[in-house]
Amino acid sequence: MFASIKRMIAPSSSKGDEGQVLSSWAKAEGYAYKTVRDKDGGGHVVQVEDEDWRVEWGTSQRSYIHGKELRFRSETKLSPDVQILVVSRVLAHALETEVFSSFTNAMQTQVDNTLPEEMRWLPMHPRVTLSEPVVLSKRFVVLANAETVARRWLDDKLLAVLEDAATTWWTDALTMVVTVNRGRLTIRMPGQPLEEAQLHAVGRLCSQATRSLRAAALSSSAG
Repeated sequence: MFASIKRMIAPSSSKGDEGQVLSSWAKAEGYAYKTVRDKDGGGHVVQVEDEDWRVEWGTSQRSYIHGKELRFRSETKLSPDVQILVVSRVLAHALETEVFSSFTNAMQTQVDNTLPEEMRWLPMHPRVTLSEPVVLSKRFVVLANAETVARRWLDDKLLAVLEDAATTWWTDALTMVVTVNRGRLTIRMPGQPLEEAQLHAVGRLCSQATRSLRAAALSSSAG
């Protein structure tokens, strides 16, 4: 994971102490860091106060992410009814296969409600056509139940950050899913191992995605 980034950082950064990696990154960026405890063993939280988003590391909440999970989350003030999914075509195909397998093995007549919401959206929501940048249109899938809102969100600034991610660290081998649902943006991926460069890169994406979503929310409410 993040092979292109790993080549640029020291080998000592991959010791497996995710709490230390998160703490060091948070300290360097001026973010608040804390350890949390719960029935599942607890984890770590980094709060970005200035931009009002957070990073969570702990037990995986998704069957397609094994071991620990890393989540970037923010509240966007977008309508809770809007649902958007951004995922690589490779991962979309893998998740669609799992949905189809679950559907046919159980001989169901509708999509299994126990599946994660983003997996249920794959056969439900229409795709938002991406024409530019070319790298995004070839490698990624965007689905939404509100295409106009999705296009407002995918403004020039966010597209530029997505294009940079697609050409540097967001590889086809990376299990990363971006969702917008109930007014919340969530970016989730495997949480082991962690690299500070990884946190910086995904943090930049989360920051811009959050700003663009809040702008889209204001635009939608105004018109």
